[in-house]
Amino acid sequence: MKCPNCGLEIPEGHMYCDSCGTEINFVPDFEPEVENEIDATLLGMADELNREEKRRRERREKIKRFFSGILRNWKQVLLGAVMLILVAAAVFVFVVYRNRTSLYYLSLAENARSSGNMESAINYLKQGNRDHPDNPDIIFRLSDYYLEQGSTEQAVDALMLIATSDGFASDKVVSAYESIISIYKQSGDFDKLSDLLTGSDNEAVRALYEKYVPGMPYISPSSGTYDEVNISIKNLDGSSNSIYYTVNDGDPDASSILYENEIVLDSDGTYDIKAVAVNEYGIRSVIASESYVVEKGAPAPPQVMEASGEYNQNTMIVAVAEAGCSIFYTTDGTDPTSESKQYVSPITMPVGRSHFRFIAYNADGDFSEIVERDYHLVYTRLVSTEQAVNTLVSTLVRLDILLDNTGKVRGVDGHNEYIYNSVIEIEGAGEYYVVLENHVSYDGVSTPTGLMYAVNTHDGAVNRLGYDSSGKYTLITISNR
Repeated sequence: MKCPNCGLEIPEGHMYCDSCGTEINFVPDFEPEVENEIDATLLGMADELNREEKRRRERREKIKRFFSGILRNWKQVLLGAVMLILVAAAVFVFVVYRNRTSLYYLSLAENARSSGNMESAINYLKQGNRDHPDNPDIIFRLSDYYLEQGSTEQAVDALMLIATSDGFASDKVVSAYESIISIYKQSGDFDKLSDLLTGSDNEAVRALYEKYVPGMPYISPSSGTYDEVNISIKNLDGSSNSIYYTVNDGDPDASSILYENEIVLDSDGTYDIKAVAVNEYGIRSVIASESYVVEKGAPAPPQVMEASGEYNQNTMIVAVAEAGCSIFYTTDGTDPTSESKQYVSPITMPVGRSHFRFIAYNADGDFSEIVERDYHLVYTRLVSTEQAVNTLVSTLVRLDILLDNTGKVRGVDGHNEYIYNSVIEIEGAGEYYVVLENHVSYDGVSTPTGLMYAVNTHDGAVNRLGYDSSGKYTLITISNR
């Protein structure tokens, strides 16, 4: 082989020209057929390599799509789990916050009391009650603190928040009543105890009434004018409660005359007989009273057909006198005379409590004994407390006092809320639910506005509630602003 550069013959086996140093490349000579076969083989190998590379790319793409799908699914699962955890956490925080808030006020109050600062302790409990009006523990604690201060009326007022509400369990209501009973027993306010338990719809409370308060004794005959009269007094409930009475000597108590035999009135004069039953607890009943006139020749007292008592429907009061006699009556507690209003036809019984006094006059001007009747007319409750609140809100919306049923007020942040408070009776008007108005700001703080509303328990009539000059409740007609 010759050097391609200088032409010198290159000895076999040398890799460089000995003359010029040029590198020698040995390329074997191939036959065309062999070269074609090599080319075909190389092309086949290239195609196979290309196909293999394509398969690897397809496998990588499939794997990539597979893991991308798993990643997407896991993201959705993870997002759902996170949302579930957040919701659970929010519920947990809400529950714990409320519990802690109630306990928070109780703890603050107890710490203040332990430090000798009872006023602060009571204020903490008042605030706790405003924030958690449905928590009875705060109310019971507040009552206890008032008792420690010697403020029995405020202690009773606190317990009445439970006793007069429909929002507490029956056992809590009974506990509140029993606590009030204990306060009244210790203070000797037996009349208040009787008033407390009278007329409650709670079955358990009615049982307390039967346990603690004796029934009013019954005096017979009824008030009237007699030539002579023998008076008997007994317990209508069949109990063995002791009965004490007075004759023209004020209200009886356990130091008065013990009733053992009939009382005989056979001398001219006027006699006021009052009797009270006293049970084993030393608690007195409502006082029963009758008045008698012993006088020969006087006309018989008028007969009033409707007995004193409770009524729940329209009732006419009918009075009858002897022939030739006229009947006169009063409703203001004064003694009737011939100058008083004359009875000429049945009288419609007024709504609420009323006190009638009747007297008969003959043609000679002689008059009978006075007949007294006490009535309490309260129509059946046809409206619930919830209906009363809804009716009030609807009325305020209709009068454009509220913008909508959520309590929104034009131009004022937050909204108003209306809360049932109690049931009252307004003389001559009937029975009403008392609903208080509070304003709730955007931060949730509830503040009394000072406005009270009265919703009739029978027909749902809505009025503003106020006081007259004597401090009695009065109804104020609602009008457009």
